[in-house]
Amino acid sequence: MNRRWQSAAVVLFCTTLLVVCMGSRGAAAKQEPAGAKASAPSPAPATAQDTFHLHGKHVKELGFDCSTCHLPVKEGSAKLQRPGHEQCITCHQEAFGESLNPKVCSQCHTEFPPTSAAQLLPFPKFKGKQPLLVDFSHAKHVDPHARINASGMRSDCTFCHTIDAKGAFSTGHEQCATCHSKAGIKPSMATNSTTQDCQGCHKPEAIEDPTLRADKTPVPQLVVAGKYPNIKFSHSAHFGYKGYDMNCTSCHRGVTTSAHLATLDLPKMSDCGSCHAEKLAATRRMDQCSTCHVNTETGVALASYSRWIKPAFHTESFRSQHSSEAGASGATCYMCHSNLSSSSAGKERCVSCHQSMKPASHTARWRDDVHGKFAAIDRQTCATCHTADTCSRCHNEVPRSHEPLAFFKGGAHARLAMLNERSCLTCHTFENTCAECHARNLR
Repeated sequence: MNRRWQSAAVVLFCTTLLVVCMGSRGAAAKQEPAGAKASAPSPAPATAQDTFHLHGKHVKELGFDCSTCHLPVKEGSAKLQRPGHEQCITCHQEAFGESLNPKVCSQCHTEFPPTSAAQLLPFPKFKGKQPLLVDFSHAKHVDPHARINASGMRSDCTFCHTIDAKGAFSTGHEQCATCHSKAGIKPSMATNSTTQDCQGCHKPEAIEDPTLRADKTPVPQLVVAGKYPNIKFSHSAHFGYKGYDMNCTSCHRGVTTSAHLATLDLPKMSDCGSCHAEKLAATRRMDQCSTCHVNTETGVALASYSRWIKPAFHTESFRSQHSSEAGASGATCYMCHSNLSSSSAGKERCVSCHQSMKPASHTARWRDDVHGKFAAIDRQTCATCHTADTCSRCHNEVPRSHEPLAFFKGGAHARLAMLNERSCLTCHTFENTCAECHARNLR
């Protein structure tokens, strides 16, 4: 059945239904006492049994095609306009007459009876509250190198997401249709698309009735809304910074590998810290909360929000045992420690810190009594800050324990040598030192 005959069948069905309803109302009117005055119906409180699902009724139960109600803004356009009275009145003539039907009006209007367009619900109705897509894989659509895909179009973030006047990202059917209107690309967004094509991305009946969702994986509300509450942010302002070479993946690092809306997330505050901790002017740094936050700060600032307040977990033991945390993937030490680089990884982060700050273990006794044992166990750690000539420059000098040298050489060195002969071999060898005296005495 082509679309023309399908539409004719829908009209015939609705007309028949309307005649039956009109007959019922006529019979009921005969039973009313004379002089009774009709009053506008008031909506009854909804119950679990009365819950009405707009798309579930029209698509699943009545079998309507999406194009019956959703018409393009102009001929051939992929952008669809909100269904108007013209589409609804085809079947619901009586509901738009003198006796308004509250159930019909409540699908689009917040007040009954409606008096102005200001009382309209948002369109799409669930935008910003629930995901309008069944699912979406960025990994299948995005090429981080902005290369041309099989359809001949550029695959990067800014091709699908456009920046509006307020600096926010938005996308719609126009961007999707660039590829999906081409032959062979499913789901199709051509002028002859059917409900099956629309359902390749959308499942509005499942949005209205969550019990119909086959996939129960929750999508983070931040992803659905596309914004954090009480946060001021502008994409256009960030792209406008000169000298920072920012792109979408500078903040949205996981977007190119996200295969599901549930795995997609917005940037965290630690991502902001890679620039706002030190690189920007003082008015744009992390401790200036009002730069990004709309809500008024109350109480004591969180320890992790300011680079001048040491976090609670930075105890005395943490200073000598922080290697695992500092070397972990995604470590945010750089937010406070400005000498660290956010782009470095693992051991490089440690190097940039330990080359500029003496470890806590390097006490007054470290140089003379302790460091030899640690150097023997793990010389690689010493090499983080020290080079080979560090040892030779120091050990070429006569140690304090060797003074006075004549007394030490004459026999005072015996006890120290017996306790730790290895320390002697740091500078001496048996052949060129010990043998000069001890081999001669053994003859």
